Amino acid sequence: MAFLGLNKKERSALELEIIPHEARLKLTRLIRDVCQCEEPAIELVRTHEFVNIANQVMERPIYILEPDEWGEEYAHGDYAWLRSQRELIMRIPTTIELVEILADYLQQGLLRRNAVNTILKSCNCGFSFAAEEQRNDKVKISVEILSVDEIPEADLSHEHVNVRSLVRRMDRSLAEKDAPAVLHVAASVFETLAKDVLKNPNVDNQPLGGFFEAYRKKSLLPDTILDYMLQVYKDRNTTPLAGHGSTAVPDISDQQAIVLAEMTKAIIRSERSLAVQSTSAKHTLAPHAAAKKAPGST
Repeated sequence: MAFLGLNKKERSALELEIIPHEARLKLTRLIRDVCQCEEPAIELVRTHEFVNIANQVMERPIYILEPDEWGEEYAHGDYAWLRSQRELIMRIPTTIELVEILADYLQQGLLRRNAVNTILKSCNCGFSFAAEEQRNDKVKISVEILSVDEIPEADLSHEHVNVRSLVRRMDRSLAEKDAPAVLHVAASVFETLAKDVLKNPNVDNQPLGGFFEAYRKKSLLPDTILDYMLQVYKDRNTTPLAGHGSTAVPDISDQQAIVLAEMTKAIIRSERSLAVQSTSAKHTLAPHAAAKKAPGST
């Protein structure tokens, strides 16, 4: 049986997974390379398949590619539009959509599993793909979600860390009733999110306070939420045992830590959902493409 999509448990496990820009860019470059051909029409047909498989998963209209009356050439608009869409299919999907799109590509033999897994591993992503041989020499693709212990420890001096690993650490601290540790990890999550949103190597080694206003300008979160994130960062630096050693008693309670943990998860989801929605809105179907939707599509 072929890959039929992620189940409920897998979706839940990937809910807080963030696929960094670096991984999405490398996957885009991989797809470009696979599509490349000296014959423009063949490259177009290959690109068309990649785009439409992604469209299926994202519930976007299917693009109908129609040759001329001799069946040899395609309209210039087809080349322009499909190439532009090829640059977006790894950029605009949510994490869950992207995982399913990649699984579909692998199931159809459009990408090599080792190449995809190498990219995911190099970018510290918390999942990979496996292949199971079945009858008639067919292969079933499945998703392997790494346990938090298999994900490299967070290193905020680099361009990206796995937020799911940080959230798990926060949950462990909460279970151990270590409220200052919850505060510390929450601030680390916010710093990671801000760096990932900015995608500016100049801030990689800066603390959140040094570039927060630049992040504020680019983030789509409401100012009240951004103010809350900045206050958490400030509290981390002043609360005993959260950002430094101290002989004073921490002034954050277990109840406050519970609220902070839940707020942190909600902010992660909101930041990502807003970014995806914004990118999708900027790249809606052009008039040329809209005229070539599949019959009955909306």
